[in-house]
Amino acid sequence: MSHNIFWFRNNLRIHDNYPLVQCIKDSTSISFVYIVNRHLRVLDGHENHKNKFLIDALNQLKINLSDLGHELYIIEGEPSDIFSSLAKQYQINKIYCEKIVSPYETDEELSITQTDVLSFWDSTLLNIDDLDFDVIDLPDTFTTFRKKVELKPITATLYEGLTLPKPANLSNINSYQLPNFDIKYRGSVDFLNHYTICENGAQKYVKDYFSDKKALEYKQTRNELMGNDFSTKFSVWLAHGLISARQIFTSLKNYEESNGANESTYWILFELLWRDYFRLLHFKYNRKLYFQFGLKNKEINETSQDNISNLEEANTESSFINAGIRELQNSGFLSNRMRQILASFIIFEMKIDWRIGADFFQKYLIDFDIYSNQGNWIYIAGYGTDPRGGRRFNVEKQKNTYDIDNQYEMCWNENN
Repeated sequence: MSHNIFWFRNNLRIHDNYPLVQCIKDSTSISFVYIVNRHLRVLDGHENHKNKFLIDALNQLKINLSDLGHELYIIEGEPSDIFSSLAKQYQINKIYCEKIVSPYETDEELSITQTDVLSFWDSTLLNIDDLDFDVIDLPDTFTTFRKKVELKPITATLYEGLTLPKPANLSNINSYQLPNFDIKYRGSVDFLNHYTICENGAQKYVKDYFSDKKALEYKQTRNELMGNDFSTKFSVWLAHGLISARQIFTSLKNYEESNGANESTYWILFELLWRDYFRLLHFKYNRKLYFQFGLKNKEINETSQDNISNLEEANTESSFINAGIRELQNSGFLSNRMRQILASFIIFEMKIDWRIGADFFQKYLIDFDIYSNQGNWIYIAGYGTDPRGGRRFNVEKQKNTYDIDNQYEMCWNENN
């Protein structure tokens, strides 16, 4: 008998889940576990849209697994303590999970010593083993990386078709009770109120997105600040792994076959490759991406602690920036353009340590993704691999380009 545990981390789906496929192959019985580690997330604290989304996703995953005859055990605590306790009570062979290579999540996995842990990389479109270079030799600029991987056709293999083994019940488990947040999704992600927050909802959303001409116009609309259709919003589903980059890529290719490819449909792939690049940077530089001076080993920007309360209170000298802060806090989302503008303002105008800004985004973003968040912040601050040294935006120019009619400011400053 081989009783294995599958530990859900940032891949809350059953289909096209490579670590789960490996677990199923090696299991005669299986238990599904999700851990609420307070060092990473506090779900019963701040009632915000980020926490609501994860709670909705976990509740629906419980239902989906129950329909397949399985239970999702949600447990609060440190993984090392939880799995040590389970190992003493049950004959557990191995723990299977997604590999996450950011520092705390790596330490989280390494802390588990009572049971063998098999982790598998699963969060990129590109298969690392198919790259024509060692990931440690990843180019230091995205353009060079992109040109290398585009030398041959990009393909994606979906991992489907395995039947779950019988469930192995974990009795006497002190299950964590998920809070109930009675709030609605708002702003540019209010469409989430009309979708089930699970992999089925993610698949339906992607199908709906590719049902008309939005993909053919994406490059022209992607820099807008608000609305449902200006960007793909795939990131909200990708962040917790309710859908895979491979599944989105497959839908994109099917769309291009039926509707034709253009610069906009290519740009969706372009964004998926950026997402991959930020992940692969963690293999090469890992903890250095979290140092105050990043990869530069010297201070480039002056920092101050004085403005942190002004940031939290949306009380800056710019009403445009205040609108962005309020959108983030009150909806859990920002357009990519506003994320760059706000990050630049926090770093260069407010002179706040870029890592505090990154943590501020982490606190609120529904689509928070440790790799992309860290990669974008260190890029804008000038402490990453980019040789040009930071991205300082002229806020007035950005305002006059992207909110000339004042609709964005009025939306978030007057109604919040």
